[in-house]
Amino acid sequence: MSIKQYKLYLIDLDGTIYNGDKKIKYAKEFVDYLNTNNIDYLFLTNNSTRQPKDVAEHLKKFDIETSEEHVFTSSDATKIYLEGKGYKNLYVIGEAGLKNTLNSFTQRENEEDVDAVVVGLDRQLTYDKLATAAKAVLNGAELIGTNPDALLPTANGFVPSNGGQVKYLEYATSTPATFIGKPSKIIMESAMNLFSYSKDEIVMVGDNYDTDIMSGINGSIDTIHVQTGVTSLEDLETKEHKPTYSIKNLFELVK
Repeated sequence: MSIKQYKLYLIDLDGTIYNGDKKIKYAKEFVDYLNTNNIDYLFLTNNSTRQPKDVAEHLKKFDIETSEEHVFTSSDATKIYLEGKGYKNLYVIGEAGLKNTLNSFTQRENEEDVDAVVVGLDRQLTYDKLATAAKAVLNGAELIGTNPDALLPTANGFVPSNGGQVKYLEYATSTPATFIGKPSKIIMESAMNLFSYSKDEIVMVGDNYDTDIMSGINGSIDTIHVQTGVTSLEDLETKEHKPTYSIKNLFELVK
């Protein structure tokens, strides 16, 4: 199978570059190939708890040499979305990665004069935070979720992720949320707009059909499914919309 060469690779992390705390074979070789040949790429992550510099540092544990310029998080995409809306005042549920990314906005401590409620994973979540967020949404603030993930993989198994937090507020306020992260078109457009390439020169690479592959499909770009994570080759057979390619591992992309 001959795989087209692209000018910009949007790349998932967990399940594609590493699995939890384990290296994935040929991930290093693939990134080295991109670096050596000066091919543009972005690691696209729904994780809002880390800033790009933290992600780049984390990747060193897997022998992946990269820099923060090659990382784009759901927090980064959320910031671009908020700026586009002209919002000034936020109520933010989330951890340091999200709050630091949004430090150019005024982050309120209560529900008064809030333009948008931004919800990212918060492992110190309290009822009081949810109550304040709900009040702000009921007062007219837009409800925004950095990502819709239901579960977060950890060394000790899966734990609840950000999707449940947002669903709580959607249910409490009868207000649908705007989701930024994969598989939303929003994060895809935000990432692609950082470059001047046409969509036929860009590809999304990932293991998870429901997030990675669907984000590429929603963004109208080609997709490469890697058989090293969540979605198996057999699972793909049940999907109506197939990825452009499905490969055993990332070595097939090293030319």
